[in-house]
Amino acid sequence: MNFLMISFILLARTAKDSTSFDPSMLYLILALVGIFLFVLLLVFTRARLFPLIKLGYINLAYGRYSYEFLEFFKDNNLRNPHNNCIKDEISMHFIAFYKPMKNSRFFQTETKIEFGDIPFLMSYKALIKIKGEPECINVTRFGDSRVKVVGFNETLQNMKIKSMFYFLEDLFVMGEYQFTDLIKTKTADLLAPISVKYMKGETVEADNFYITDPEGDKINYEDNGFSIAVRYYFRGDQTINQTLDSIFGNVGINEETLIRTMKHEELLNRF
Repeated sequence: MNFLMISFILLARTAKDSTSFDPSMLYLILALVGIFLFVLLLVFTRARLFPLIKLGYINLAYGRYSYEFLEFFKDNNLRNPHNNCIKDEISMHFIAFYKPMKNSRFFQTETKIEFGDIPFLMSYKALIKIKGEPECINVTRFGDSRVKVVGFNETLQNMKIKSMFYFLEDLFVMGEYQFTDLIKTKTADLLAPISVKYMKGETVEADNFYITDPEGDKINYEDNGFSIAVRYYFRGDQTINQTLDSIFGNVGINEETLIRTMKHEELLNRF
């Protein structure tokens, strides 16, 4: 305010003392006033302006479906602009392979476990080239490792399903089919192809079971009464195994490990 008063006094004095007024003085004063107002505006909008500039850069450099883009919203306690694939924690879907569910049955198969026609260890970019932009996405961290889940809505035998792909440091390590419309979903129709492909047609009567192939890859079938999930877990890379084992390896033995695991995932659920 004092700056503005001084500017107007100088302008009035200049007009009084000079018979021929120099307009350049007016332009200079107006420029100084404009700079002052711009700085003042910048000070009050800095908290919002700088994050928007950063978000714009992240969008251009990495894309709207990148880990960096989604982590920005999580770190700033903002709503995820995309749909979430899962409502619970990502870690819970991995824990199923480290802490078997109660009353589960266990089977061995001689057939290599595969998740459809998408091979394990495929990169995220390669998947997007095949399936297009995902319809839902979640991100988190397991320790220092970045984890991303992307999902696609599909139809199988007139049943709506969601296929989800779990990436650890941009490598596909677990796939999951989720069936939520149990009215239209017949358990026998789901179990039949699994039984034929991996269990030589053996009949399975269980809400939860596991299948393991010779290379250690696993399938987990879970029917919790509200939805059915079929997960395919890859165990063919030692580096990935060491990372996940360091996070989940002791979950089934020590409950404190489970709590520590959840903390690794930053259970703020800000999305």
